[in-house]
Amino acid sequence: MSAPLLATRLRTPRLVLDTPTDDDIPDVLAACLDAETQRWVPLPSPYTRESAEFFVRSYCPHGLASRRYTVWALHERSGGRMLGALEVRRDERAGSASLGCWSGPWARGRGFMREALSAVARHALDPDGLGLTSLNWEYVPGNDASRRLAEAVGFDFGEGMRTLVSLHGEPREARVGTLRRDDVRR
Repeated sequence: MSAPLLATRLRTPRLVLDTPTDDDIPDVLAACLDAETQRWVPLPSPYTRESAEFFVRSYCPHGLASRRYTVWALHERSGGRMLGALEVRRDERAGSASLGCWSGPWARGRGFMREALSAVARHALDPDGLGLTSLNWEYVPGNDASRRLAEAVGFDFGEGMRTLVSLHGEPREARVGTLRRDDVRR
């Protein structure tokens, strides 16, 4: 049986990944008001300060308490504002989880999310970490940045798996990529 989804502080050469705190609320709000974030991430509309407070104070702690998902806030090791968030959500299939993320516009194009996603994937698939055997990544066609990010970390979209997701109340086709424990070891 794999480990529960508990918050674990992760470190990369440039980042610290940890549970979001009240200090992150202004950055959550700013990132979630960004047009590109709103285009691809299923967020409440309108997105308000109360939405950001709910995310940090209720949504993230509920995931940890229920052991169904965990959310990491990304920060540079040197400090500063929150760069983005990355979530691992346990799937109904044993040993599998789905990932999702968003970056603040001030953090895009600098490789932070790729670095964070690599660290979280290694931790999630490590038998001594979360102990999962596979991870899934869904992207809606047109969100090329999402697909490039996942492929850069090793997610394989070659099988052509598709699913339906709800984006802003509309069903949208999404492509599914998979990363398995053996893929990370290679």
